[in-house]
Amino acid sequence: MRIATKEEIRQVDKKAIEEYGIEEIALMENAGRAVADAAAAFFEHIKGTSVFVAAGTGNNGGDAFVAARHLLNNNAKVTIFVVGNMEHMTKSAHINYNVLERMQANLYHIDTECDWDKVKLALELSDVIIDGICGTGITLPLRKEQQKMVTCINKVHKPVVAVDVPSGLESDKGIVYEGQAVKATVTVTMGIPKTGLLLYPGAYYVGKLIDDNIGIPLSILNDADIRQRLIDECLVKNIIPPRSMEVHKATCGRVLVLAGSIGYTGAAALCAQAALRVGAGLVTLAAAKSLYPVFAAKMTEVIVTPLPETAAGALGMKAADVLLPREESYDTILMGPGLGRAEETMEFVRSFAASVKKPLVLDADAIFAFAGHAAELKKCAFPPILTPHLGEMANLLQIKVKDLKKDLWEYARKAAVEYNCVFILKSEKTIVACPDGNIFLTTVGNPGMATAGCGDVLAGVTAALRADRMDEKKAAIAAVYIHGKAGDKAAEKGMAGLTAGDIVQNIQVARRSVDGK
Repeated sequence: MRIATKEEIRQVDKKAIEEYGIEEIALMENAGRAVADAAAAFFEHIKGTSVFVAAGTGNNGGDAFVAARHLLNNNAKVTIFVVGNMEHMTKSAHINYNVLERMQANLYHIDTECDWDKVKLALELSDVIIDGICGTGITLPLRKEQQKMVTCINKVHKPVVAVDVPSGLESDKGIVYEGQAVKATVTVTMGIPKTGLLLYPGAYYVGKLIDDNIGIPLSILNDADIRQRLIDECLVKNIIPPRSMEVHKATCGRVLVLAGSIGYTGAAALCAQAALRVGAGLVTLAAAKSLYPVFAAKMTEVIVTPLPETAAGALGMKAADVLLPREESYDTILMGPGLGRAEETMEFVRSFAASVKKPLVLDADAIFAFAGHAAELKKCAFPPILTPHLGEMANLLQIKVKDLKKDLWEYARKAAVEYNCVFILKSEKTIVACPDGNIFLTTVGNPGMATAGCGDVLAGVTAALRADRMDEKKAAIAAVYIHGKAGDKAAEKGMAGLTAGDIVQNIQVARRSVDGK
């Protein structure tokens, strides 16, 4: 499923109306019916229940008017309050407002403080609330009367059905100005989900998300010009390559892992083991020679190769002399987890990345090596996959985390295009940003995965999939899904106390869910 910015959804509506001849009023009718159905779903019988409708003067309010009509026709007790200047009401909304007038519905326009007393009383008596104050076209902060209605709705703690987006939520970036947005129980979004409904903090206000295409042709909703998409099981099943009966260990993906340093051997072990669990045929962990005894004792299935080290026990330029002649032995190279940030190590990472002719996955300290040197990523033989968390991404781009979070998707999109990379940007909702400008958003994962080593596991999964006949874009998408699915399986025992090792143990089951093997 694709997800849209407000400009993209504006184009969707425009195409439906102008190219397919679907009247705006018909789309509004379908939207309102979907909202009415969502409100009715809270009750065994809607008859006799009290419904409070807050409607703006735009098309979002028009959808709410339609919902009110359908609920009235089902014998609900409906009270509608209009927020905003009636003179600015859109044509389609006005048509449906006039219908309610002719039905002698309880319609109020808020003009005085006395009207607000009516609002508060009606809210207290209501069984369910419909929020149709404003939609994707809002400009934050909300106007005074809109803010007041949002506050009144949130105070009563009743079930709330939001029309398209909760009022006060900026639909592109998920921004909520000073917490002033309706806290919905259900949001019925029209056409396809808006990006801001899935990004935090906005996602906190959405509740259960229901998507209704409101009769818009699927060819429009699936238009390639919409550059965001959800990573779901269907998508991943279509990109995971089937495994032939004729394979052997050398044809299932050979991964070289350059990771680990004194005090950080766990990161290296986790990513190497994760690569095996997701299906790599051979995994070689190459690390500073002083760490060899630790890794040899820790892992049995992983090949451990000692490398020349600096006086500080880290990898330096001499490691490249050993690795480059052997590069044909590997399909993908992963660098970074627990590697350390010694100056010579950072120089080695940048030099080796530019010299080796194999696909790369860069995590943790390998990403740090390119801070201030991001343009050097374009020297890689293949578009590398980078797996930063927000702090690492901000450091790479030389900006502050708070600024990155204000426009997360666009920063990731522009960086992927400019540096010819695929970014797996880890956050509350991990995204994959690609050099072609497309962004993919995960649908799996949970807060229990906010634990040490989880990112190392993701890096290992990514490298193994990249080594197994998948391009960088597909490998990143599939890795995010399998990693999140494994985390969800591990969380069945509880989120608190979930460890990276638990995720590793569930990777095999997670992969089976998408390839049937």
